[in-house]
Amino acid sequence: MRRTFAFLKRNTLEMLRDPLLYIFCLGFPVVMIALFQLINKFTAGNTPVFEAASLIPGIIVFSFAFMMLMVSLLVSKDRATAFLIRLYTSPMKTCEYVAGYSLPCFAVGVGQGAVCIFVGWLVSLFTGGGYFSLGAALLLMLQTMPMLLICIFFGVFFGSVLNDKSAPAVSSVFISAAGILGGAWMPLDSMGGFETFCRFLPFYPSTYLGRVITGAVHSSGGADSPARYVFDGVAGLGLIAVTVYIILGFCLAIRAFKRNMNGGKNQ
Repeated sequence: MRRTFAFLKRNTLEMLRDPLLYIFCLGFPVVMIALFQLINKFTAGNTPVFEAASLIPGIIVFSFAFMMLMVSLLVSKDRATAFLIRLYTSPMKTCEYVAGYSLPCFAVGVGQGAVCIFVGWLVSLFTGGGYFSLGAALLLMLQTMPMLLICIFFGVFFGSVLNDKSAPAVSSVFISAAGILGGAWMPLDSMGGFETFCRFLPFYPSTYLGRVITGAVHSSGGADSPARYVFDGVAGLGLIAVTVYIILGFCLAIRAFKRNMNGGKNQ
């Protein structure tokens, strides 16, 4: 337990020292929230996907993808410096290693989501576009946690199977996918077959469920007959998709790390 706590503390400090954490995980989502809400204000509110109730869930999901980059970079660098190979001689178990990387990222991700919600509220005071309730904000935080875990587990997996140059590159692909295929700033609900494809990935279902909570308006509803997101078949399918990906990500992370441990102990 003592070694596990020291490992967790060390990973937390490593993350907090990395400027990428503040530039990409916090700064970039904040800028996007402000930019898109201002665009919506100065286009007379004609872009429903840029309204706070629709935008914030999407940006939170998008921002969590940066945690995949952070953890994959941390794990792959530790492998490259042989830090983990030396650590494999300790009695720590695979789950403890994965938890040692995952828990600091999870704590940062929670703060990341809270910052997105708070900044969205501050910008809404200027734009006058209204905002969702505190209860909806708290429920949104809770609802997005599975997506955060998916990003962290896949980040551990990529960091375990790829080197410190390839892991960030692959994670960057997922960051782009989280923004485009998650519908953070694209009206996927009016794209027919493309939206159907996105339902089977973890990004769009997480955004969709968040918009159900915030009471966002569909982009395809039209100004005369706005239709709000409700818990329907798409949301139900989204719950299944998110559950499958979180189990898959956890299993891949554990298996990859266990393989590295066995290989490291044999060296």
